[in-house]
Amino acid sequence: MARKLGKEDRHLWRTVLQTLRPFPFLSPKTKLLIGVSGGTDSLALLHLLWQRLGTEQLIVAHLNHNLRPDAEDDAWFVEQTAVSWQIPFVSKKQNVADEAESRQLSLEAAGRLVRYQFFAQQAEQVGATAVVVAHHADDQAETLLLHLLRGSGSAGLRGMLPVSQMPEGKGVTLLRPFLNVARAQIEAYCARHGLNPRTDSSNEDIQFVRNRIRHELLPLLQTYNPQITARLQQLATITAAEYEAQLAQFNQVWPEIVSSAGEGWLVLDRQKVMGLPVAWQRLALRRAVGQLRPFHTEISFQTIEQARSLILANQSGTEATLPGGLLMQVEAAEILFGPVAARQSASVPQLNGERPVLLSVPGKLNLGQGWQIVAETQPDVALDAIRHNDDPWLAFVALAEGDALWIRPSLLGERFQPLGMAGHSQAIQDLLSDRKVTRGKRPLWPIVATDHYPVWIVGQHLDERVRVTEKSRHVVRLHCRANVAE
Repeated sequence: MARKLGKEDRHLWRTVLQTLRPFPFLSPKTKLLIGVSGGTDSLALLHLLWQRLGTEQLIVAHLNHNLRPDAEDDAWFVEQTAVSWQIPFVSKKQNVADEAESRQLSLEAAGRLVRYQFFAQQAEQVGATAVVVAHHADDQAETLLLHLLRGSGSAGLRGMLPVSQMPEGKGVTLLRPFLNVARAQIEAYCARHGLNPRTDSSNEDIQFVRNRIRHELLPLLQTYNPQITARLQQLATITAAEYEAQLAQFNQVWPEIVSSAGEGWLVLDRQKVMGLPVAWQRLALRRAVGQLRPFHTEISFQTIEQARSLILANQSGTEATLPGGLLMQVEAAEILFGPVAARQSASVPQLNGERPVLLSVPGKLNLGQGWQIVAETQPDVALDAIRHNDDPWLAFVALAEGDALWIRPSLLGERFQPLGMAGHSQAIQDLLSDRKVTRGKRPLWPIVATDHYPVWIVGQHLDERVRVTEKSRHVVRLHCRANVAE
């Protein structure tokens, strides 16, 4: 049951409710997982929520980063606090230094990564509606300055949001109730209620950039404007609203530029991305990284611009590595984001192997990535319809009696006689190159062939020797189609 609050606490609580509006914070169905380090900010937050909401809706979560000698004492303090206030408690110990080394991240970035992964996992296990953390107005000012020094755009200059989606926490909201509360107000709250938080000595270590901003840059800026923290908060509020307006428009375009997607990979339509305004091209790249690497939020302007320049360049088969080791491959018609195993995207057909496979007529054969080739006899030949066929994945071929059809890759140096070229020949690999099929996909590009010569370079060109005429007696309809379950 909520306890009676004094004047200062009532003001603080009203600020919290306004900050989190319209999230149903006070609903009895809302279950909150509260990240508590034991420091001033998180202890004050936990105490305020305990005072106002009681214990039924709360769960305390603590992650031991194993970075300081007194980390075990911090964990014990948080656990004892939760027990004494009769709040459920969950915890985990993880070596953040090892994570930073293995993932090639700074200690701060690695700490944030493992912390939010832990919160997301625990929220899912306990059925929490939201994860609550204690970032406050001074943290917001430091964050904006940090992003500014790194050359951030409008997304970074929004700072932290009071209400957002939890990274990798499906259906879980991330709340920052103290985002409009100054550090001095939180310290005063602890003093009023006799709270004795733990002290983190690493917060004084100026080898960390954030600490240098806190102890050196912000005090210097306050000599220029004593209200610098409030002005930075105002900047974040204005930028967030403007960014949301831009994002609302971009969200309508996003489904149109996504060609296909799967577990751990994403393909964008290159031409459509190139046709976007520059700001939306950058948004598209950040969206791709955000979907596949949600915990890697620090993406520099240089990284985005280098990736964008590859997309705009008049070449294919180029690659770039984005944050989190995410590979971007630029091809003639598409931009693929994902690991090496995902490079064979669902947008083009590929063979499962190099060995020839018999294609029965009638019959069908499954290729890789959900593609399939179907062969059917065509007893009624409509020459006009065949001549006006503009579907590259549909072909009609005239075969000699007894000819078998095989599906295979092209042979080394193999040539064919393109339909309409009066018997002149062309190397199949040259055709694929001319048609902008990327080098990596040419070796397993499907070829339909008889025992003697190629019949159809699938989706690209027919051979002159299988031209359908009025005298053709054995016509086969070939259809290569996508999105077929294997």
